[in-house]
Amino acid sequence: MNLRHLHRIVPGLLVWGIAAGRDAAAQTPPAPGCAGPAIAEIDIVSHSIYQTPEPDSAGETGLERRVGGWLNAVARKLHRRTKREVIERELLFAVGDCADELTLSESGRILRALPFLADADVRAVVDADGEARVEVETREDWTLKLDARPEWEDGLRVRHVSVTEENLMGRGILAGLYATQRDEERDLGGQLRTIQTAGTRMDTHLTGGRTRTGVFFTESLTYPFVGELGRWAFVESYALREDLFPYAAPAGSPFTNASLPIQTRYAEATLGRRVGVPGNLTVLAGGMSWEDVRFDGYPGGVEVVSGFDFSVRDTADQATIDAIGPQVDPRKGAYLNLLAGKRRIRFLTRRGLDAVRGVQDVRVGTQALLALGGSLGEVSHPAGQDGHELRGSLSLFAGGAGPTWVFNSELTLSGSGFFPAAPAAPSSLRDLLGEFGAALYWRPGAPQNDSTPHRHTLVFGLTGAGGWNNTLPFQLTLGGSNGLRGYDREDFPAARRIAATIEDRITLDGPFRDLVDLGLVVFADVGAGWRGDVPFGTDSGLLGSAGAGLRIALPSGARQVVRVDLALPVEAGGLRQLQFRIGADGIRLLDGFANRQLRRSRTASPAAAFLGIN
Repeated sequence: MNLRHLHRIVPGLLVWGIAAGRDAAAQTPPAPGCAGPAIAEIDIVSHSIYQTPEPDSAGETGLERRVGGWLNAVARKLHRRTKREVIERELLFAVGDCADELTLSESGRILRALPFLADADVRAVVDADGEARVEVETREDWTLKLDARPEWEDGLRVRHVSVTEENLMGRGILAGLYATQRDEERDLGGQLRTIQTAGTRMDTHLTGGRTRTGVFFTESLTYPFVGELGRWAFVESYALREDLFPYAAPAGSPFTNASLPIQTRYAEATLGRRVGVPGNLTVLAGGMSWEDVRFDGYPGGVEVVSGFDFSVRDTADQATIDAIGPQVDPRKGAYLNLLAGKRRIRFLTRRGLDAVRGVQDVRVGTQALLALGGSLGEVSHPAGQDGHELRGSLSLFAGGAGPTWVFNSELTLSGSGFFPAAPAAPSSLRDLLGEFGAALYWRPGAPQNDSTPHRHTLVFGLTGAGGWNNTLPFQLTLGGSNGLRGYDREDFPAARRIAATIEDRITLDGPFRDLVDLGLVVFADVGAGWRGDVPFGTDSGLLGSAGAGLRIALPSGARQVVRVDLALPVEAGGLRQLQFRIGADGIRLLDGFANRQLRRSRTASPAAAFLGIN
């Protein structure tokens, strides 16, 4: 099967997905046999970003009131509140429906997941006649955002700058421009996203711009599973990227990086269905995908970099080209994909885990998803090595919680089997990738009520990732914000790595508590990497780092936290150079445990859009 056949199939899947999405959105009849009250009225109240503090009985100083009043005035001028109809479309109920607890709680969770709301609460008040008035209370978040992320690694560097409006005209539309320059990565681009395309729950996302070597463009149209009650999901996407794959070189090499030009194109259309009851759902999905991976610049375009300066690149020698060669395997083909899984998930609310004081929805339970993809016709490879390919991926999740603790864990495995068309050629397993993560949040002392977060939250994290027999570009490193903080992200290239961390996140009291949340953090990391069979791999041995930082959430109660860290590597020979970073928490239950370096090497998976749906 070639690309023109895919063009005939994808539009049909697209129409099917949109129709299913509209049918699901339109189905809001009262639950049969509902024992609870019927909803007679829905009252939506949207609060401003800041509230002007009132003096308390102890004689609160006027400084906080003046600052709060000034910020509230600024917010009224710069911020457009979310339109009522935008919030209404996210609710899972309407007037006349049953006011059952699950529907209300899932609606609140969906609202809290919106990036332009700092908090949301949905509750029912039953009157003397037995009818329910549902109160939907939301609080706005800052949506016009300037994001700058400086780091101090061999000098001050600004890795990322962006300006984004996340709720344009109060309609849930995101528009922004950004510039990212992180060694090999230099993206200058923009993005546009709407979560309610044409008044539906369809999510449209467009990005585009330039890289160091060419252009990038992504387009996706997604109808997600709506909370735990949604039955249908649909994903259609296309991506194009022309860029460099960077290989880090170990200390003592004549260069710091080798760069391989790579061009990728990918298209997918997948339709999913869930059956069962919330808390015990079976997930089924099927669709088509197509990919084209090229290395038009190999071998002549392979270059080396000194001092991490990718703006100045020199032609690589033959030894460097040969080292990269086993991972240069162009391919082109179409795939039929199937997915099945079991989901036993529920959600709890906890205050001040990844946020400083804000409310966070935490998933607990278990989930297992298995995806298989088979090539339609032969996958095109160079040197006459065409053949059929079978791909698979497995994702497992387990989580639990108690009065003073929360635990989440994930395991993801993927790989492919290649069966050459030539009878004498042997089949092989290749591109095997695996990653796992686990995090335990523990709050010492007796349980407290949800309105008063603990002073201390101890976080214990363990992550690991690895690759075997990779025929596409692949390399991990041990350093960086998602590994050993205090080391550069290019330090200690490896095929496999493991890292453990412990943090004490300390909530601070003080002035302006109604305006900003402040916290401290102290942390220590330890880990190791193994060279395996990746280009330029090295065995790191056991290494560690330690540091401290400041956590800031603005406005108070926001779930998005900015973190300013200072970290030092700890080695047998003593301390090395201080590292300074501004970013987000390395461990966040909201983000899962995906390794960014491993993700860039993972082949297209039909499960990708479904694995991250919570």
